[in-house]
Amino acid sequence: MNISRFFGATNREAMRQVRLALGPDALIISNKRVNGGVEILATDQTSLPDADAAAAPAQPSPAPQQARSATLRAPAPHAEAGRHPPGADLMGAIDELKGSLETRIDELMWGSQLRRSPQAVMLFQSLLRFGFSTALLRAMLKHMPEQAATRAALQWARNELVRHLPVLASEDALWQPGLALALVGPTGVGKTTTVAKLAARCVRRAGPGSLVLVTTDTYRIGAHEQLKIYGQMLRVPVHVVQDVHEMRRVMQTVRPDQTLLIDNVGISQRDRYIHEQAALLAGAGRQVERLLVLNAASHGDTLDEVARSYAGDGGTPLRGCIVSKIDEASRLGAALDTAIRYKLPIHYVSNGQKVPENLLFLSAADLVDRALAPAQANRTLYAPSEADLAALLSMTQPADSPDAAAERRRQQILLPQLLTGSARGDALGMDQLRAAVALQDEDPVLSEAYDLWRSRAAGDLPPAAEAIDHLRRVAHGGLDETGQALVVHARQSLDWQGRRGAWLGAAWFDGQGRPLAVATQQAGLADGWHTPQGARLTAPSAADALRGQIEVETEGAPTAVLHVFDGGSQTLLRALSAGGRHWLTACSPRARIFLDDEPCVLSAAVQSLMFQPLDAQAFWPLLSAAGLEDDRPAWWAASGRAELRARGEPALPVRIFSLRAVDPRDGRLLRVWHAMAGMAVEPDLERIARALMLRQECHAAWRQAAPLLADAGREPLVDRAVFAAQMGLAAWRLAQDPSLAPVARVAARMLGAADRLASRQSHAGLLKLYALKELLAD
Repeated sequence: MNISRFFGATNREAMRQVRLALGPDALIISNKRVNGGVEILATDQTSLPDADAAAAPAQPSPAPQQARSATLRAPAPHAEAGRHPPGADLMGAIDELKGSLETRIDELMWGSQLRRSPQAVMLFQSLLRFGFSTALLRAMLKHMPEQAATRAALQWARNELVRHLPVLASEDALWQPGLALALVGPTGVGKTTTVAKLAARCVRRAGPGSLVLVTTDTYRIGAHEQLKIYGQMLRVPVHVVQDVHEMRRVMQTVRPDQTLLIDNVGISQRDRYIHEQAALLAGAGRQVERLLVLNAASHGDTLDEVARSYAGDGGTPLRGCIVSKIDEASRLGAALDTAIRYKLPIHYVSNGQKVPENLLFLSAADLVDRALAPAQANRTLYAPSEADLAALLSMTQPADSPDAAAERRRQQILLPQLLTGSARGDALGMDQLRAAVALQDEDPVLSEAYDLWRSRAAGDLPPAAEAIDHLRRVAHGGLDETGQALVVHARQSLDWQGRRGAWLGAAWFDGQGRPLAVATQQAGLADGWHTPQGARLTAPSAADALRGQIEVETEGAPTAVLHVFDGGSQTLLRALSAGGRHWLTACSPRARIFLDDEPCVLSAAVQSLMFQPLDAQAFWPLLSAAGLEDDRPAWWAASGRAELRARGEPALPVRIFSLRAVDPRDGRLLRVWHAMAGMAVEPDLERIARALMLRQECHAAWRQAAPLLADAGREPLVDRAVFAAQMGLAAWRLAQDPSLAPVARVAARMLGAADRLASRQSHAGLLKLYALKELLAD
C-alpha cells in the first residue's frame, strides 16, 4: 500500500487534493497542522490488504522500521473478511469532519472580523499586494486593534511584521572561528555568487588564511571553475568534492579555527536528490550549518514549497536563510513571509551581481520598510481588488446583538459629555471624536509621535538610532511631487535633570513647508556629547556639530536638500559651499559683507534691493506666521548678491535676502528677517521666505517641547530628545495646519477652552488626543 502526503493552506484545500488524487473513498491516516497550512497522509482503500491476510499464519517478525510501518498500514483487528475496515472508515470520516468544521469555524470568524473592521479589509488587500500570504495575514490580522484608522492600521501591521521577522542579531554572531557554512537551494538562486560575497567578507574580517572554499557542484559546466576564480582572487584554497568520503578528507585538512564555506549544486525542491545532499553534509565529519537561499523574485507558493522541502529533507536543521535577487523582485513580501512562517532568520540579502558589495546586512525594520515601500505597490493581477472584497463581504450581513447596540448608544451619549462638555451645556458628538482620531491617524507627523508616546508609556522607547532611521524613511517617502526638501536645524539651551547644556536637532519639511518628521538629534552636557551613534567625552564645536548633522541628512537623500540654520562662521559656510551643499542661514542685521567691493553690514546692504510683494498664500499651510495673524500683515521680500571675505581666502559669493512684515493699514514695519545663502540656492523669494518662517516656527516648537526632556524618566538623553522633538513637531502641526482644524477643535474642547487651540496649549491638547485614541480603541 502506498501512503501519499498532501499539503494545503487550509484543511479544505488539502482534502480537495486528496479527493482529486485518490477519489472519494480515500482513507485518511493522519491530519495535522504544520508550518504554513495542513498536512494530510492518505491512501487508496482499494490498495489495503483484505482481512483474510490478518488470518494468515504468523510470519517472522519484521525489522523495527518495518514494524512501525506495518502498524500504520494494518487494518483493524476486528475487521470482517472481504470488507474494508469499518474502524478506519469511521476514523477517516471523523478526521475529515473535524478538519472541515475547523476550517469552517476559522473562515466564519475571519469573515466576521472583516465585516466588523473595514480597515482589516484594506490592510488585507494591501499586504496581499505586497506579496504576503493569506495564511500569515489571517494569523496576524486576528489581533489587529479594532477602530484603527488607515495609517494606524498600516503602522500596526509594520510593527507586527518587524516584531515577528527573524533576523540575524549581528554579523559577529555568524562569523565565529571554526564555522562550516553550506548554502543550499534550487538551481539559479545565486548560491555561487553569494558564496563569493561571503568569502570576501570573511577575508576582510580575518584574512585569506582563515578561509577554505568547497564546492559539490560538478553538474553545471564551469560551476567549480567559477568558484576557483573567486578563490584565486581572494588567495584562498578551493576544493571540489563528489561524495561523502571526499568531503571527510577535505574536512581533515581544515584547521579547527578556519572558516569553511560550501557551495552546493542547485536541486529542485521536488528532486529526490535533495535528501542525498542533506546526508552528504550531515556526514561530513564536522558540524555544518546550512543556510537556505531564497530567490526574492520567485512566487510565494514556490518559496513556500522550497522552504518546506529543504526544512524536511532529513538533514541538519536550517540555521536560517539568505534572500537573493531583491533587485529583480517586484515584491519582497513573499520572501519575508516565508522566513516568518518557517522561522528562518534572515542573515543577508543580495541586491545585485557585484562581488563583494551587493550583499547587505539589514535589520528587521529595514527589511519590512523595503517590503512595504510605496514604489512597490504597483497594480497587480494576483491580489483581489476592492470590488472583489466588497462583493464577498456583502454576501452575508451579521445581525447586531441588542447588548452591543445598547452599549454603543450609551457610549455615544456619555463619552462626549464627559470629554467635551462646556459651560453652555453643549458637547461634540461621538462621530466628531471618532473623526478626529481617524484624522490624526492619517497625519504622518501626529501618528509617528503617537507611536513614540505609546512606546514610552510602555517603557519601550526605541533607541535613537533606530527611531531616526525610521523617521528619516518616513520623511523621504513623504516628499511631494516637486521633490524639493527642507531640513531645518535648530540649537537651543537644555536643562536635563538639573544640568544645563545644548540641544541640536533637525526636522524634514517638503517643498510646500509641510512637516514630515524629525531627523538627527544631538545633545551636549558638561560631561559629554550624546548622539544616536553613541556618546563621547568631549563636545565638538557648534560649527562641527552642525556640519556633521548636515552631512548625515544629505547622505542618502532622494533629492537636493536646502539646509536652514542660524548664524554660522565663514569657515562653515565656505566648507558647505565647497561641498556643494545648499544652505540658508538667518543672520544678524549687523553681519559684515562686501557689496560692490565695499564693506557694509547686511541691514544697510538690503536697503538698495528691490522688494517685491509675496502672494497671500506664501506661508500656507500656517494658520499663524510668526504670531502675526491678528495684524494680517503684507509680506515683502528682496534678494541680491554680495561677498564674504576673509584674510588669505578667496571671496565667497553669496545671495542675501530680506523679508519684511508690514502693517497694510499704516505701512508700519512689524518684523524684519535677514538671511544669506550659497549661490547654489535659487533666488525663489517665496521658498526662501517660507524656509525662514519654518526655521522660526521650528525653534518655537522645540522650545515648548523642551520640558519633555526634563521630566522624570530613565531613558538615555538622546532617545528622549528624539521623542521630545517629534512630539514638539506634532504639537506645532496640530495648532498650525488648517487641515487638522477638526482635530485641534476636539483637543481645545477637551482642555475646556474655546473651539480654537492656542499654540501654548498644543502639547497638552496632543496628549489629550492620544488618550482619547486609546479610550476609543478599547
